[in-house]
Amino acid sequence: MLSLLRSRRVPLYYYVLSELIENIDNEVRDTREITRKTLNRRRFNLLNLSDIEFKNRFRLSKSASKFLCAELRQKTSIKSTKRISLEEKVLCALSFYATGSYQRLVGEGKYLGQTTVSKYVREVTDALTTPELINYFIKFPITRSQRDLIKKKFYTKFGIPGTIGCVDGSHFHIFSPSSEIEHHFYCRKHFYSLNVQMICDSDCRILNVNAKYGGATHDAFIWENSDANKFMQELYRNNEQVWLLGDSGYPQRPRLMLPPVTDAVEGSPEAVYTTVHGKARVVIENTFGRLKNRWRCLSKDRTLHYNPERCAAIIMACCVLHNLAIDFSVPDTEVEVVEQSTNTSEVALQECDGDDLLRGRTFRNILIDKISRLHNV
Repeated sequence: MLSLLRSRRVPLYYYVLSELIENIDNEVRDTREITRKTLNRRRFNLLNLSDIEFKNRFRLSKSASKFLCAELRQKTSIKSTKRISLEEKVLCALSFYATGSYQRLVGEGKYLGQTTVSKYVREVTDALTTPELINYFIKFPITRSQRDLIKKKFYTKFGIPGTIGCVDGSHFHIFSPSSEIEHHFYCRKHFYSLNVQMICDSDCRILNVNAKYGGATHDAFIWENSDANKFMQELYRNNEQVWLLGDSGYPQRPRLMLPPVTDAVEGSPEAVYTTVHGKARVVIENTFGRLKNRWRCLSKDRTLHYNPERCAAIIMACCVLHNLAIDFSVPDTEVEVVEQSTNTSEVALQECDGDDLLRGRTFRNILIDKISRLHNV
């Protein structure tokens, strides 16, 4: 009986021993793999790339990238670790923003796994969207001197007075949300999106971003409920005659100038105003086009596979980087893409506040006369 028990223990002993050895081998293999990836990252210094190759990969210059890392280190909680530096985390996220590729592809190219890349993209996105960074890079002209500077540039470039920005909305593709909220995000173009309102200056610098609303929300509603609208109302109450330029999808207001509702007769003051207005307002379409062209994760051919809140954060992060690229005069990587607006006039929205609409039309008529005199009509 005793010999029988011993004979049964022998196979069990060897089984346990083999499992133990296999586990040890796996741990050794994993350790070696981690060490290999770490050494590869150290050997392959991305900052050693040529300036052209660096810009092609990360859509920023080396000087812009170094400045960004310094600002992140100073103003946010993102840090380097023993395994990877802050600079490498930032370059990993920039590569994702720039290509729109799946994270596994991004990670394999930088000796990182998908889970690790996802973590770093989230870290950098959260850092870029802290109030300190957003308020540093995206600034609406809150002082009179700032507004005067923007007005002067619009007047010099396009011959239109009083303008401190152009406003419009653009749809950014997102993955289908949960069934409880998906109706808020299904847009008129028949896909799920965020309808993001932006305001820009004459240099395509982003002055304000509102990424709170789904694609089913109309531009006019987003504008009427925005902080930017409230600020423009306050300027109007203080008798400061400045305005934004919008398209016919918005309501005419004293602080928001639209093209004439009806077709203007060729050569008339209205026609001149329409031409000047259109040439100036195209900068917001150029801004959306340049933003999506530089940061391809936002392009119409890509879909952000995250929940709406995370998608909004990625869009905000790319807006910060867009302005950074302008600060450092980083050229667009390809031919500029102009995004055509598809808004149409909606009379019901125009007439929801009759007094404000009438005052807006009065201000527009004054502006039409002023532009006709400036352009010798």
